[in-house]
Formats: sequence, C-alpha cells, structure tokens
Amino acid sequence: MKKLVGLAIFVLLLMACSNKTEPFNEISTVSFETTIPIVETVIPQILENPYQGYVSDLYSDPATWLCWPAVDDVCERDQTATAIYPDGTSEVVSFEKTSEAVVDCFYVYPTTSGDMTLNSDLIPATAEEISTAWFQVSRYSQVCDVYAPMYQQMTKANISRAIEVPEDDLIGGPGTTGFEIAYEDVADAFKYYISKASTERGFILIGHSQGAAMLTQLLKREIDQNPLLRARLVSAHLFGGAHIAQSDNEFETISGCKQANEIGCIIAYNAFRIDTPPPSNSWFGRTWHDASWKDQDISWENISWDEVVSNPSLCVNPGNFGSGKAELTPYFFVNEGVEEVFEIATTWVTYPGLLTGECINDGTFGYLSVEILADYEDPRANEISGDLDPQYGLHGVDMNIALGNLITAAETQSISYLASKP
Repeated sequence: MKKLVGLAIFVLLLMACSNKTEPFNEISTVSFETTIPIVETVIPQILENPYQGYVSDLYSDPATWLCWPAVDDVCERDQTATAIYPDGTSEVVSFEKTSEAVVDCFYVYPTTSGDMTLNSDLIPATAEEISTAWFQVSRYSQVCDVYAPMYQQMTKANISRAIEVPEDDLIGGPGTTGFEIAYEDVADAFKYYISKASTERGFILIGHSQGAAMLTQLLKREIDQNPLLRARLVSAHLFGGAHIAQSDNEFETISGCKQANEIGCIIAYNAFRIDTPPPSNSWFGRTWHDASWKDQDISWENISWDEVVSNPSLCVNPGNFGSGKAELTPYFFVNEGVEEVFEIATTWVTYPGLLTGECINDGTFGYLSVEILADYEDPRANEISGDLDPQYGLHGVDMNIALGNLITAAETQSISYLASKP
C-alpha cells in the first residue's frame, strides 16, 4: 500500500519533470499593493466585510503568494497555445489576460512539496509549487484576478510515509495534526485576501487534490453558514478530491452546479479513462474520512471498503452540466513526445475534438469518464497522460483534461454573478 500511495502523490512531480520547465522562473519578490483593485463598474450594493481589519503577519508578506494581481509572477507567464486537429494541421491560439477582471480566483495547489518534513516550508520551488500553479490555475487569469498563497501543506514524504508520521496522522484528513496545520494557513490567507477586497467582488475557489480538501473545509467552516461570504461565492471548482459526496446534504446551503450559469455552487469531479474505471479498491471517486471513521481503527494499510462509510463523489461535467457525453477542451504543457510528432513553438497545446467526458455514478463511485475519440493512426491519442495506476485514474491531469471548459464556466458564472446584483 505504501507503494500505491506513493504513486498518487508522485503524479504531479512527474508532470513537472516530464514537461517543459525552461519557462519557469523563481517567483518574483516584487512588492504588491495590498488593496485589491476594484473595477470601475461598481455593483450598487452595500455589503459588510466579514474580516474587516483582519491582520495576517504571514500573508502580508508578498513572498508568501505564488500569484497576486499586477505582480510579475507565475500567473503572468505566456499562455499562448497550439491547437492540433485530427488531420494533423495546427494553428496558434492566442491568449489575452483580462485587464479588468470583475471577479477573483482563490487557488490552493495539490500535494507537490518534496520537503522531507511532515508539513512543507513556505519557499516555492520551480518544479513543485511554481510549475503546478502555472499548469493548473494560470489560464484562469483570462477571466479573474488570481490569488494563490503558499501554505504549509502535507508533503509527499508525509503522505507516502517516507518519514515517521504521528499516529493521529496515519489516515490524515480534517482534525489531524498535519491537515490542520495546512488548513490554518489556507484560512489565514483567505481571510487576509477578503479583508483587502472590495465587498462587491465575487470570488471563485479553485483547488485540486489536497488543495480541494482544504477548500472543502473552508466552505464548511467559513462560507456555508456566512451569508456575507456566501453572497460573494461565484462558484467552487474542486477536483481530484474525496471529501464531497454526490448527495445534496454535504453542505447546508451549497450543492453541485446543475446549469452553466448557476452561481454559488460547486463544479467537481475525479477523472478516469472510459476503459479503466475505478477499481474496487480505488481511493478516488468515493468519499473519505466519514465522521464514523474516527471511532474505527483505520489506516491506509488496513482499510476495508466494505466495512466503512463511503459514498460516490460529486461529479459535475463542465462540458454540459448534465447527463450524457460532452466534448472536453484540454490544455497541457508541450512535452518531448509532442515535439517529436508536431512542430510546436508554444508552451501549451490543446486537442480540439479529441476528448469527451460523461459523469458516471455506479452506486459506489462517482467520476468523470473520459473517452479519447481517436484511432491509433491519430498521433494525438498517445499524448494524454497523467495516470500511473488504475486506482488514481487521470488524477495527474484532472483539471487540465477540461481546462478550457472550466475557464468558459468561470466566465459564464462571473457574468451571472454580476447580473444577479442590483
């Protein structure tokens, strides 16, 4: 089982190493204004700031943010992509970062730190936090101003048990030492961001894997029961997590998005290939850490899924927000395999018409089933990677498998948010 867990957390490191790393630079230490910009068109509504006057000694330091608007950081990198079509032709797809974002995006990255400690430090590494943020969230800057804090996350060494782990951390999750250290940082950063933001600005939460787990707790502890924050929640985009069930009783007031223009809701899924659905022992596509687990002797090594409470995970297809298959628009970094087949001068690549996704709920698992619409003669078919073991499906590219759809959804939801305000 230790090897199995190691595979899961190794995914993002593998992506960072196997894709282009030349464009990555260490995060800028340029100072930024601590007042978040307000667009000229102000919504005529008076709201209170729930964290007015909040002070964070940690997140007032610019060095603790991977992304902050108007700073030359990872979210300011070049996003130009090459679209490769089924017949092998290609074209360059330009990218325009929004100059007047009307909403913000608050992003928490997945397990990526290689620090040999239980929780990471707050120093960003090029092939870890920086590359992961660029890969997953930087393209959202087309729609929103991105805020991405560093945090003392549970490290790969912790989760893989490569170092000694306290007994209460053996299964992880809310309430355990390592998780709570990480969560306290995320909550601190969010409160600091909100304290500096205009009360009229809405926000989108974005997270993957451990980041999704952190933001799920933020929704439960800070937003779900706070009408001031809930009124500003445009949506939550949470992927590769295992803490949100398909049922509508996960939160008091928040549920999965059912329409593209719905706001205050969640888009979430775990991606698996259509020909490799979750095996019976998969940790993804089902919920973990039910409250009843605390009274049972459960660890990664001895868990029996037949004896614990678990439910299918929430799946919302960003391609159609309903049932049935829908085309997915992926965005990946160009790697050596792609360069050997195609002439590409951009950092990013996308494959129109190559993928479809469909939400599946089989009673045990809830997941996004991804189909590759290409035969073996289509050279693009071999460039979809991100799965190392059947248990984890396409965990390494959960977000990127439909990143174009997610950004379109963020734009549609942002427009709906503005239209909903008097």
